Amino acid sequence: MYVLKRLGAVLIRGVADMGWGVLGLLLLAYLLLAWLGLALTGETALVDSPTTFLYYMIVTTSTVGYGDASPVTRGGQLMVVFFIIPVGIGLFATLLGKASALVISQFTRRLNGEQAIVQKDHIVIVGFNAYTESLVGQVREEARPGQVVALCVDADAPARNPFLEQGVEYFRAAALSDESLYERASVKDASLVVVDVEDDSETNLVCMHLSALVGERCRITAYVKNQMVGRLLETHCPKVNVIPSLHQKMLVKAALDPGSEEVMRLLVGADQGQTQYSTRLAGLSVALPVAQVASRLRAGCRASLIAIRQAAELHPVLNPDDDLLLAAGDEVFYIAERRIPSDELAGHLAGEAAGTA
Repeated sequence: MYVLKRLGAVLIRGVADMGWGVLGLLLLAYLLLAWLGLALTGETALVDSPTTFLYYMIVTTSTVGYGDASPVTRGGQLMVVFFIIPVGIGLFATLLGKASALVISQFTRRLNGEQAIVQKDHIVIVGFNAYTESLVGQVREEARPGQVVALCVDADAPARNPFLEQGVEYFRAAALSDESLYERASVKDASLVVVDVEDDSETNLVCMHLSALVGERCRITAYVKNQMVGRLLETHCPKVNVIPSLHQKMLVKAALDPGSEEVMRLLVGADQGQTQYSTRLAGLSVALPVAQVASRLRAGCRASLIAIRQAAELHPVLNPDDDLLLAAGDEVFYIAERRIPSDELAGHLAGEAAGTA
């Protein structure tokens, strides 16, 4: 009994340590020996066709046993009883076991934030705090259909992906300064990176590292509490769009203009849903004045234009002059119930462009 237990333990360890290459060679050797054995015992019906042979082997070793193909000679029957069935069932079970273990391992790595992905034009969020759930929800809502959202966190974040059901890819490392974290998240090919870290100094370091890592088309947006850190970040990392804290300004506005804080919450509050969007103008044959664009936005989309950014300018202009001309490539910022795609906006402006021409 002891010898059998030891032999069983050795076999189990051998199967667990067996690589896919070794298993593949054993499977090929098994099929070759089975074919030779059936051919030598006169089972011509089972070995004449490769399709029939593979069908019989799979049905037999998987224990399905339809009975539509079976050995007819005594030698073939003995071959099946003493070699094909016992060895085949063992190999089949090993194959299923290793495949199941691989699937479980991949799922566990994804759950624990240890996996790596190969993606392009995806959205990456860096940092974890009390507002991350709301941020993830808004980003998921704004992402294109099928666009991957990845969350990069440090050891202080949950050990397991809290957003697995939302389809968010989770990447966890000991610290946000770990370069392998961004390699696994394929940050260099992302289209947008949002940095929301509690500590401003760490935000500064992360943004400087990401600026050297991401592609030219990638936009980096970072939130900072300290305006001095924000100015320093803008100086050293021009491609980073710095979002300063508005808490103090909202406090002053609420004191001087009661109700201003409620308007701000309606514009950016996650519980109300996003109401402020931007769309880049496309398909315009002629330049249009701001007044006409604002009129068509209001009439066709129930949207209110609040700012514009011309293609050559770095910053938006709030409440622009009515006679300022807008052309293809310029960007309009507006308040609406939903985002207006560029092609839809171009359709609303087509009549105005024709009339101007």
